Amino acid sequence: MIVEKKRFSAESFHFEEADTAIPVSIGYETYGALSESRDNAVLVCHYFTGTGHAAGRYSPEDPAPGWWNSLIGPGKPLDTERFFVICSDTPANINFHNPKVITTGPATVNPLTGKEYGLLFPIFTLKDVVRLQKLLLESLGIPRLRLVTGPSMGGLQAFMWARHFPAEVEQVIAVCATPEIGPYGIMVPNQLGIDAIMLDPNFRNGDYYGKEPPYDGLLLAFKNLLMATRTEGWAERSFGRAHADSEYREYEDPRRSLKGKFLVEKEVEAMVKSRMQFFDPNSYLYIAKANTLFDLREGGESYEKALGHIEARTLMVIDKSDSMFTPAQAEKARRHIRDCRCAYYDSGNGHLSCIFEQGYLERYFREFLG
Repeated sequence: MIVEKKRFSAESFHFEEADTAIPVSIGYETYGALSESRDNAVLVCHYFTGTGHAAGRYSPEDPAPGWWNSLIGPGKPLDTERFFVICSDTPANINFHNPKVITTGPATVNPLTGKEYGLLFPIFTLKDVVRLQKLLLESLGIPRLRLVTGPSMGGLQAFMWARHFPAEVEQVIAVCATPEIGPYGIMVPNQLGIDAIMLDPNFRNGDYYGKEPPYDGLLLAFKNLLMATRTEGWAERSFGRAHADSEYREYEDPRRSLKGKFLVEKEVEAMVKSRMQFFDPNSYLYIAKANTLFDLREGGESYEKALGHIEARTLMVIDKSDSMFTPAQAEKARRHIRDCRCAYYDSGNGHLSCIFEQGYLERYFREFLG
């Protein structure tokens, strides 16, 4: 599929917790055609470092398609001959400097001051993200969603949709996501990433635009994120205990120098740096903060009562090797969602299998959607 990034703008969007309204724009893409009855819409929500480019290519020359391309398209599990699929960028999208990403965030120029918002950008929640998506869908004339789905943070957004707009969501498929982030999930990898960036001397309280950005802190935050989403088995199979340089020309011997590196250090850093070219460190802070604030409970209600608001037919697809969203968390939630089942697979590679090993997911989508 050849796809096009489009823009949706709200002249004054109110962020609930911050109690602040500012102009906001986000990008979005659509795949397939909306039916005459407007009843075939599917919303795909992206993960932590993802974008609204979920499938297809912007041109035939693009080296790689969107991040869930094997699941979205003609004849695929999210069949675009059957469904009208939408995916949007989030506010404060981490990939702010990617020319194909449209997002309003801390790196955006504040029209009132003529300077980047920086840390004056309002703190937001995933509920705010979902409310903005709802405005986008209303602009497209879509009253109800056949399905909301997504991996990781995308799955958290799917639960937000089902909890706050139950009459407008028919089905949910949350992949490598459960409806709860506990105290461990607050810290790893979210708050540790925030701390790493803010401790970088170049952070300057978020006012680094036009200066050297806090890339060392961002690098550490992203390395922490990558390792939190993988497993011991993945690291052992990929790197073992090999040294980064057996000849010790590029890197010193880690047995004799604190500057020495193991292969796992070298390769993880290389993986991270290959993705960082478009990242804005402040935006990383805001997305990580939104994850720490994820909570379906409101007004002092219990976790069980919050899940009781969900009317959508629900499927959680969980990787047994995922240490971030576990089978135990899924089973705890399943008991309190009225129409819910869980499906499990074991990649041995951890949380990121929901992005890089989509073959595990296809059968569960096909079976659930019929």
